[in-house]
Amino acid sequence: FDMEGIIEASMIRDKEKVDKAKQEQQIVKWKQEIYRNVIQESKDLYDKYLSVNSPNSIVSEKAYSSTRITSSDESIIVAKGSAGAEKINYQFAVSQMAEPAKFTIKLNSSEPIVQQFPPNASGASSLTIGDVNIPISEQDTTSTIVSKINSLCADNDIKASYSEMTGELIISRKQTGSSSDINLRVIGNDNLAQQIANDNGITFINDAGGNKVANVYGKNLEADVTDEHGRVTHISKEQNSFNIDNIDYNVNSKGTAKLTSVTDTEEAVKNMQAFVDDYNKLMDKVYGLVTTKKPKDYPPLTDAQKEDMTTEEIEKWEKKAKEGILRNDDELRGFVEDIQSAFFGDGKNIIALRKLGINESENYNKKGQISFNADTFSKALIDDSDKVYKTLAGYSSNYDDKGMFEKLKDIVYEYSGSSTSKLPKKAGIEKTASASENVYSKQIAEQERNISRLVEKMNDKEKRLYAKYSALESLLNQY
Repeated sequence: FDMEGIIEASMIRDKEKVDKAKQEQQIVKWKQEIYRNVIQESKDLYDKYLSVNSPNSIVSEKAYSSTRITSSDESIIVAKGSAGAEKINYQFAVSQMAEPAKFTIKLNSSEPIVQQFPPNASGASSLTIGDVNIPISEQDTTSTIVSKINSLCADNDIKASYSEMTGELIISRKQTGSSSDINLRVIGNDNLAQQIANDNGITFINDAGGNKVANVYGKNLEADVTDEHGRVTHISKEQNSFNIDNIDYNVNSKGTAKLTSVTDTEEAVKNMQAFVDDYNKLMDKVYGLVTTKKPKDYPPLTDAQKEDMTTEEIEKWEKKAKEGILRNDDELRGFVEDIQSAFFGDGKNIIALRKLGINESENYNKKGQISFNADTFSKALIDDSDKVYKTLAGYSSNYDDKGMFEKLKDIVYEYSGSSTSKLPKKAGIEKTASASENVYSKQIAEQERNISRLVEKMNDKEKRLYAKYSALESLLNQY
């Protein structure tokens, strides 16, 4: 009497139901995994190329510069042109850097401040910076007063620090320029006020309450710019970084340096080629997912099957089993087709892009992909970089008037940009609220409940069979 064999044979169909349910769940898990990879790669493309602040941005004017500006002394000034920037030949003589409003106080860092500068007869002293009062206690040293100022003035564009090198407490605005100012009031400590006046060359006046009051101001950048014809223009700027005529200038120190521009599209072409390569790689992946046919006889492996296989064999099998599981997926196909339509759905767009070296891939199997002619793109930049910028990246509130890459930016965001975008709604984004609130996660959870019910049902049946055949075995043993 083979009780084990009889029970095992009776349980085959039940185990097959459990295995099938687990296989169906595994397919959904793989779909979610693939979806999330596509979401991440789309977001990476967006962040790298479609964000205006990225160094590799293709939607900023800087990406379409046809000039390179060299500086005779980069420690003094550097410059970078954007689309539409004209050639320059300037000499910059910087006489003053833009500085914030600030004042310093010579202090011994280890000794309490009131011991260095005894208060008036009232015994209490404080600093008022703007409308924020900073009380100075008997125990306050430079470190505690720095902490007080930075804490109490955190919302007032004021920062404090202490230099061990110079022995100075430095209190300053973060903003530079002549509009940057600090209104300072010293209350109950004429000795401290006198030290501040001496250290900073300022004069205090007495307010109605007998307190010492003064204003300190920041400074503008001051420079004389001489062009190639010897004409001199004086510029005064509140910041050391500024834009004039589509050129970004960054001033680093006082002195004289020459800026000269030359025609150079190498950087712009190189960045565009990098974008095309990364973009085509993403399109190739997504289009492959929706067109690849599912191979026959490669279902997910059961636990029993895995026990008889090596890790390498399992990996090879699962790689094959994942193929084609998203064939004709509506959202992924829509992603490719919407981009394809934005780029090449209109005859005028096709002609305009072709003039810039951007064409639709001739290979039908590379839907959504683009081909790029670097020479044509470079020539277009040299001829009219501003026109190239407006065609590819110009912004408009009217969708039809947007540049091609602005349209691409909208589509990528619509499908992958946030937890409410089309792909995350289906698969979720890890470490966000959508990680569990999405179609696939809910489906996986429901499948898990179904698997638990099937396993429980199978275990109950197995217990009943053991009880039944154990009783039968006992009965047979009596004869």
